[in-house]
Amino acid sequence: MVGPSAKRRAVKLVVETGIGTTAEACRALGLARSSYYRNSTVSNENQKLQGLIVRLSQDHPRHGYRRVTALLRREGEELNAKRVQRVRRKAGLQVSKKQRKLRRLGVSTAERQQALHANHVWSWDFVEDQTENGTRFRALTLMDEYTRECLAMHVDWSIRAVDVIMVVEAAMARHGTPEHLRE
Repeated sequence: MVGPSAKRRAVKLVVETGIGTTAEACRALGLARSSYYRNSTVSNENQKLQGLIVRLSQDHPRHGYRRVTALLRREGEELNAKRVQRVRRKAGLQVSKKQRKLRRLGVSTAERQQALHANHVWSWDFVEDQTENGTRFRALTLMDEYTRECLAMHVDWSIRAVDVIMVVEAAMARHGTPEHLRE
């Protein structure tokens, strides 16, 4: 325990569990009793600044602490970037990750392609599981949607794009080339 707040929590725990009195716990932990009973206060200026940091961060969720610091400095506030970072962390504010839009390659229709005959539409998928001792492994399955036949299955600790290409190429050599291939 280093800080007074941690020592206060320890004294409170000792008193609540009935191990000792407040005076005994403070003496054992090297904490003055006046420090134990004193409530922390935040000045009005600090409260105003913290509220401003939180409001700016909520108004601009894509801005990080450095950008919020720059905005506050433009408004005439003199403050440290580390202070802004500390206030944001305490308030639980983080920069939200930007959701990237996936664009389809080639011509796309709104309807899903229905399999009309064998080797018309193949689909592949990953399945993940874990062993009894907790080690994870993945399985790649390749299936003909018309016949519901599993054309290939590849199991490994990790499956890379090169592995997927090799499995699909081997299945094409064995069963022929499909007209459509989807994930």
